[in-house]
Amino acid sequence: MAHKNHELDSRIVNAAFSEFLEKGYRDASLRKIAEKAGVTVGAIRTRFKTKDDLFCGLIEPLVSEIEAVFQSVRKEYYRQTVNDLVTHIEKSMRMESETILRLIFGHYDEAVLLLCRSAGSSMEGFFDKIVERKVCESETFFDEAGEKHVDSNLLRILISSQFHSYFQIVNGGYGKEAAEKYMSAVMCYHFAGWVTLLNTENKQNGENQL
Repeated sequence: MAHKNHELDSRIVNAAFSEFLEKGYRDASLRKIAEKAGVTVGAIRTRFKTKDDLFCGLIEPLVSEIEAVFQSVRKEYYRQTVNDLVTHIEKSMRMESETILRLIFGHYDEAVLLLCRSAGSSMEGFFDKIVERKVCESETFFDEAGEKHVDSNLLRILISSQFHSYFQIVNGGYGKEAAEKYMSAVMCYHFAGWVTLLNTENKQNGENQL
């Protein structure tokens, strides 16, 4: 069996990033990637069976780190005793936001592919799955904290709007400093909303019990 020429790998990867970043997954072409890399389509297919495999291979480092981070955040989230629900929510939101921004700017091209160029690929709904997991985890958290009135559909809307902010950051092409400033403001906005929402619901529940 002939051995693959691994000297071609970096050329294929660089060409693939160029093609996917320019055209997005759906309009990118393996033929164009091969032309840019100076290889045959067959050389690409010996390494990546499909265009989707190639795309997923490019963003795999970022996806793996995101998965690891959310597992870590989840463990920390439920390890703490919730004596002050509001303080806990604010701390968790800010920690998560700072971590995601760090990952985005540590893997910027991969973040652009995942958030803005993945339509049509198997990774298109990646953050939708993250949102659904957070909805389930948040339901459990609020239930254990005695906030049983928090509705799952409302959680989905609120968490989705928060995650859409990261798309806006990347799609807008903002630098790291500007992104941190904007996301800090977004977190203040969402946190104030959570405080108002919880206080309103608790007040209404108290009145209903009178």
